[in-house]
Amino acid sequence: MKITAIALSGGKSSRMGRDKALLEINGETLLSKTSRIALQIADSVYIVARSQEQYQSLKIDSQDSIYLVLDQKFDGALVGFWQGIQAIAKPTDWILLLACDLPNLQSEILQAWARQLADLPKTAIAYLPRHEVNSDEAKKQWEPLCGFYRWQCCDSLMEFIEKGGRSLQKWLDTQEIIAIPNVPSSMLFNCNTPDDFHQYCLKQVSS
Repeated sequence: MKITAIALSGGKSSRMGRDKALLEINGETLLSKTSRIALQIADSVYIVARSQEQYQSLKIDSQDSIYLVLDQKFDGALVGFWQGIQAIAKPTDWILLLACDLPNLQSEILQAWARQLADLPKTAIAYLPRHEVNSDEAKKQWEPLCGFYRWQCCDSLMEFIEKGGRSLQKWLDTQEIIAIPNVPSSMLFNCNTPDDFHQYCLKQVSS
């Protein structure tokens, strides 16, 4: 089974006030950590980045397996995902899609999820975590930026975008998705604001 990863770091980081991808934890940028972990699961990583500077911040030995895709649209995660797909040289079996601001990302958990892909129904186009917004079952939402997408999702994704769709959640609502069971909530923590990053660093120091 061939897995290719796409790491999204093309966001404007407006709530953070500076580029989230270049935030450092233990001397390593979030983007570098995301890419390094992705390479432990995938054959190659396509980074959808805002700038060449983000790409140059990477300090990974396997540079031949990392490819830069400059975000030409700045139109959200859905379009960033599509730009990454278009850059992939050859069709793959599964795409591992990751946000660049997941400091608790763990390769062992991602590898365990990847081993389960072969058992999924052929009709399912993604294997994703799901979390509750509130107690209303109808309000459960997918976590689209930390999971796997079957290559065959490309046609419906392109059609959705061509019709003006820009929401990953709304696109996923039209698809057959399998929920990943027992996902550690800490794995999905992301750094959107300076306070998020500060609280994460404090927990690292205390632990």
